Amino acid sequence: MEEIRQRRVLMVPAPFQGHLPSMMNLASYLSSQGFSITIVRNEFNFKDISHNFPGIKFFTIKDGLSESDVKSLGLLEFVLELNSVCEPLLKEFLSNHDDVVDFIIYDEFVYFPRCVAEDLNLPKMVFSPSSAATSISRCVLMENQANGLLPPQDARSQLEETVPEFHPFRFKDLPFTAYGSMERLMILYENVSNRASSSGIIHNSSDCLENSFITTAQENWGVPVYPVGPLHMTNSAMSCPSLFEEERNCLEWLEKQETNSVIYISMGSLAMTQDIEAVEMAMGFVQSNQPFLWVIRPGSITGQDSLDFLPEQFNQTVTDGRGFVVKWAPQKEVLRHRAVGGFWNHGGWNSCLESISSGVPMICRPYSGDQRVNTRLMSHVWQTAYEIEGELERGAVEMAVRRLIVDQEGEEMRMRATILKEEVEASVTTEGSSHNSLNNLVQAIMMQIDEQ
Repeated sequence: MEEIRQRRVLMVPAPFQGHLPSMMNLASYLSSQGFSITIVRNEFNFKDISHNFPGIKFFTIKDGLSESDVKSLGLLEFVLELNSVCEPLLKEFLSNHDDVVDFIIYDEFVYFPRCVAEDLNLPKMVFSPSSAATSISRCVLMENQANGLLPPQDARSQLEETVPEFHPFRFKDLPFTAYGSMERLMILYENVSNRASSSGIIHNSSDCLENSFITTAQENWGVPVYPVGPLHMTNSAMSCPSLFEEERNCLEWLEKQETNSVIYISMGSLAMTQDIEAVEMAMGFVQSNQPFLWVIRPGSITGQDSLDFLPEQFNQTVTDGRGFVVKWAPQKEVLRHRAVGGFWNHGGWNSCLESISSGVPMICRPYSGDQRVNTRLMSHVWQTAYEIEGELERGAVEMAVRRLIVDQEGEEMRMRATILKEEVEASVTTEGSSHNSLNNLVQAIMMQIDEQ
C-alpha cells in the first residue's frame, strides 16, 4: 500500500461552479484508492474548500484575475486569457514543487497544463465534466465551420435541418456561444479538443447514457475514454461546497407541498435571462396554479439589480406561499425531494445528470454552448425532457408547466426518468459500467506512472 501512496497526481479544475464539484468527486475517489492528490486552483473565483477534503493538498495560482475581468472581456475571451496567464505560472509552480506530481489530470477548459506536461515529459489525461456528445459536437461544429457548411444564424429553416451523420442533432443544436465571436470560439474549441496526445479522456458520463457517443469519442481521438459518472453518485464522493451561498430554508417549504407538485426552476451559474422573459416566466408560473421554487441568481436578470421589476401578482403569490424564491439552492437535495415533479433549467450537464439521477423530468431552455446538445439528448434520445423554444410568453410558460406536472405526457416522462435513474444507479454499483471504468482508470494511471 505504501508504494501506491507514493503515486502523485496533480489535478487542475476549472474555476467555475459547473466544473469544480465533479473534478473534486474524482479527486476524492482517486485519494480513496491510495493516490497522493494535489489540487492546483486559480485565484479567480476562489473559495476555500480544503476542510471538506482532508488528505488532499491544495495550492493556489496567483493569476490576478477577478470577476471584473469576466465583465470587461466577456466569458469566452476571459477563458482564453485565463489559459494564457496560467501556463507560465503552473510551470513555475512545478519547478518549485517537483515532488508533487507524477501525473496530471486537467479540466478540458483549463487546457494550459497540456503544454506544461509535455515540456516536463509527464503523462496526462483530460477531464471532461461535459457529455461525450458535447465533445463530438465541438468537432462537428469546427469541421462544418472550416468547410463553410454552417447555415447563417438568421436562416431559421436551414438551422432546423439535421446535421449530416450526427443524428438527432440539428444545426441549431451545435455548441455555438452567447459569449463571444465564432472566430474566438474556434480557437477555444481547437484547444479544448486537442486530446490525441493525452493518455486518456475521463468523462463525467455513463455508458448506459452515451454508449454510442463514447465509442465515437474513442475512435475520434484514438485514446481510451473512461465514462466514470455520474461522479456525485460514487461511494467515495464527498460534498463539494457550492461557490454560492445556498438557502436551505427552501427545503422546509418543500415539506409543505404535495408529492410531484412543484416545478423547480434554476438556470445554472452562468446563463442570463432577459428581464422581459423573467416577467413572462413569473406570470406563467402564477397562472399555472402549481407551486414553484425559483432560483434567481443575483445579476442573472439582464439590466436588473433587484427583483422589484417583477409583477405584483407574482409577489403576492410568493407571499401567499405557493411560490418560493431563493438566490441559490442545494440542488441535489431539492431534486431528490418527493415534492419536486419537474425541473425547468438551461440544459447544463450537471443539471441533466442530477435530474436523471433523481428521476425528475425537465423543461429545457438552453442558453449557450453544450446546453443545446444536452437538451437534444434529453428530449430526443432519452425522452425525459422537452425544449421550450422561441420567445417566451406567459401562456406558453403556463402550458409547459402544466404539461410536465399535471398532464399524462408529464407522467410518462416521469416513468422514463425513473427507468433511466435505475440504470444510472446500477452503473455506479460494484460491477456496474461506471464503477468498472473507474477501476480501469486507476489501473491505467498506475501503469502510466510506473512506466515513467
